Amino acid sequence: MKKLIYQIIDAAGTIEAAGSRILRPFGLTPMTFNILNVLNDGPLSQREISDQIIVAASSITFQVRQLQRRGLVQRRRSDARTWRVSLTPLGAETRSVAERRMDEIIAQIRVEPDLVANAESALKAVKERLPNLVPGADAP
Repeated sequence: MKKLIYQIIDAAGTIEAAGSRILRPFGLTPMTFNILNVLNDGPLSQREISDQIIVAASSITFQVRQLQRRGLVQRRRSDARTWRVSLTPLGAETRSVAERRMDEIIAQIRVEPDLVANAESALKAVKERLPNLVPGADAP
């Protein structure tokens, strides 16, 4: 089990670095790409975005403001305390083009289907069990 966790951490670093290189030409980072992806299904509050991508709310606020400055998202007050965030047409197009590029790269990764199924099961089990063992592990 220890080896699996260390492999996950190592793989996450490799994936993060590759994602950064792929997304850089679009002016995105893996986190901002994730934000655009969760907004693809419709407007969300900043708290809902934070919950979906499991990142601190303060980080989401900063990233959303950056995306807003670039014209990729818009924020609107839904009440005195809550901002609703949605994609702009430019944000939707940027997300779509970046996703196509990511898909092109991912399609080149050749892994046997049984290995993928086993990895998905193992990752799901780790994700479900680890937060119960480490207080705060589910919400950085």
